[in-house]
Amino acid sequence: MQAISIEAIKRDTGKNAARCLKNQGYIPAILYGKGMAESIPLAVEYNALQRLLQKHGRNVLLNVIVDGSTHNAVIKEIQEDTLKGKIIHVDFQRVSMYEEIEATVPLKFEGIGLIESRGGIVQHQLWELTVESLPDKIPQEIVVDLSSLEIGDTLFVKDIQVPEGVKVVDDPDEIVVSVLAPRESEEEEAEEEATETAKESE
Repeated sequence: MQAISIEAIKRDTGKNAARCLKNQGYIPAILYGKGMAESIPLAVEYNALQRLLQKHGRNVLLNVIVDGSTHNAVIKEIQEDTLKGKIIHVDFQRVSMYEEIEATVPLKFEGIGLIESRGGIVQHQLWELTVESLPDKIPQEIVVDLSSLEIGDTLFVKDIQVPEGVKVVDDPDEIVVSVLAPRESEEEEAEEEATETAKESE
């Protein structure tokens, strides 16, 4: 995975500084991690961060450029305003390219339509996996093909294929997906109840 560059500026802390940055189209951020004695309060341009996330996802390897210095980093946490759905803060974790890190990777499910066409109902238990790998090996997503599953089948964490160099941290026996038989429709249930009632009254 190739690192994507994002420019950041050092920021002053405090409410007035935060308001000033917001007016200029920036959001607060922080950089901490490997080889750093203390964290650095930063700010990044909101639109630039949005474009980066839309194009590359949250598990992208970054070159965070601050005052001409480049830091290898990953996005550790994104805080959002739940009402407005906007990012209000981002944590960058500086990493070593030679040490494994932990990351949460979304699962992308394929073949659901095929199961549903056979009358099955897909019940999801897990939508993401926690993995461990070198920073440049973290996948953006892990594709899970469900097309071979039948009604009554269960897919576990241990059944998921991950790329080479990636290790799954989650419990291997945790359920990811179950395929259930369709429930009888309410009409059929009502008909059965009516039949039972008729038999009882006879």
